[in-house]
Amino acid sequence: IGHGYTYSGHPVGAAAALACLAETQRLNVPQNAAARGQQIYDGCLRLQEKYDLIGDVRGGHGLMTAMELVSDRKTKAPVDKAVPLVLQETAYQNGAMVRVSGPNVILSPALIISESEVDTILSALDKGFAKASES
Repeated sequence: IGHGYTYSGHPVGAAAALACLAETQRLNVPQNAAARGQQIYDGCLRLQEKYDLIGDVRGGHGLMTAMELVSDRKTKAPVDKAVPLVLQETAYQNGAMVRVSGPNVILSPALIISESEVDTILSALDKGFAKASES
């Protein structure tokens, strides 16, 4: 195969793209992403009811969900910088990799995530928030 560019329309590239589209349809990726995204969002809202550390939950329109951590919900004062790191490490020890950015926890799983994998993430976050609440 000669060297080509992404816009050159090489038959191998076109075949790969068509195979990806076929797998996306076969696996019902859009429907799964919508269902799992809602599962994550609803789970994060339940965690917000349980833990005062969660000031806001943003998401519900796909798989990406974010939670803003606060030390006081009324003033929206951010938590100490160590709190998200405690949460992140505890979640990791319990089977979930979550991203923290300042006082925010960001969840952006793969499009093919399963219901049980979302349950694992939410359980790990629950344990993480329990430990972070002690900090």
